[in-house]
Amino acid sequence: MPVQLRGVNLSGMEYESARHAGVTERELELMLEGWGANVVRVPFVQSRALGERGYREELRDLVEWIGVRGGYTILDLQWLDRERVWGPGKNRVPPEPDEGSERVWEVLAREFRGTPWVIFDLFNEPHDIGVERWCGWAERLGRAVRAVDEERVLMVGGLDWAYDLRGVRVGLRDVVYSTHVYPGKGWEWEAAFGRRAGSEAVFAGEFGGVATDLAWGRELLDYFDELGMGWTAWSWRDHPHLQRGGEATEFGELVRERLGGKKNGAGS
Repeated sequence: MPVQLRGVNLSGMEYESARHAGVTERELELMLEGWGANVVRVPFVQSRALGERGYREELRDLVEWIGVRGGYTILDLQWLDRERVWGPGKNRVPPEPDEGSERVWEVLAREFRGTPWVIFDLFNEPHDIGVERWCGWAERLGRAVRAVDEERVLMVGGLDWAYDLRGVRVGLRDVVYSTHVYPGKGWEWEAAFGRRAGSEAVFAGEFGGVATDLAWGRELLDYFDELGMGWTAWSWRDHPHLQRGGEATEFGELVRERLGGKKNGAGS
């Protein structure tokens, strides 16, 4: 029977310079054993994964720490590098991959071959490109992985910052389609991803909110339950926060409850 994956995003490895982005094994215990997550999505930056053996070793450490506690890891190609700004608000999320993206997935496919509890999220949030162009990229990245590791499960996000899965499809097996859902995207959930979830594997790689979004969050989580979708909430460390200083935020408490975690805050 397939495992239902539900958990959190652990951002930081894309921008922090500290080893493991300052993440400790105790922090992972909190997510997996305290909150009840069975998957952690870990964004990373392409330039460091390509150029620094030590950075890849840090990613492997996180994967091993999560795996020994019975969890899965989703490795997410979040940024191409830490320097270039692609949009307002110092947004470093690029609209599409580049040639280095194929290389980084080849490298990581070799790094994690034989580690079955790792899923590769091929590119975080494609945007401002056409569906044919994005599907072409997704196919190229997926084939780069499969040339090294034929068994790796892959995630492919939708357009419009990964929200919209309409028309997004690749000719590869063992692909999970990923949507990112935030309050500003509106309510066309059925069209954007719900219909696909009725017949294909669809996962919510990101969703999140603040205290004023609790009603929206409950309705969205109920919809995920209705569709049998897995998810990873955003984010353990960044806005909109799930916790601060070891205490669950109001939205984080909603997520923790749905994960079946312990009742007394983030640090219990």
